[in-house]
Amino acid sequence: MAKAINWPRQYRDEVMEEPSDKRFAAFRLGRLYFDNHYWVAGEEVDIRVNHRIIRRATIIGDMKCCSIEDLMPEDYEAQKSDLKTPEAVISFLSSTYEKPVTPQTEVTVVYYQNHPLDPEIMDTQDDPHMA
Repeated sequence: MAKAINWPRQYRDEVMEEPSDKRFAAFRLGRLYFDNHYWVAGEEVDIRVNHRIIRRATIIGDMKCCSIEDLMPEDYEAQKSDLKTPEAVISFLSSTYEKPVTPQTEVTVVYYQNHPLDPEIMDTQDDPHMA
């Protein structure tokens, strides 16, 4: 099983339609990924939706960790279409992780660039926790 960035089912169409010549960002609650250097610049990962592979991507640059209130405009510009404001990110992370989230909550930010869609891998299930 490859490392992955997983998105909820609601983002399936958006993940499939994203171009492969643009940088995208994922925000994950807390410092766990950051402190453990989980994603490393240049490595290839799966982009999953609801734990099913949709495409591959390459990690771009180093991760960062900061509070939601310290996220930069470029962090939001690289996000999903409905996660472009602090309020939207707080709501998304709170519902996804089922934990209280405030503007002071720390998030890990990872940037990635999608590979072109590959029908050979699309919708495959390789997560043993979801079998």
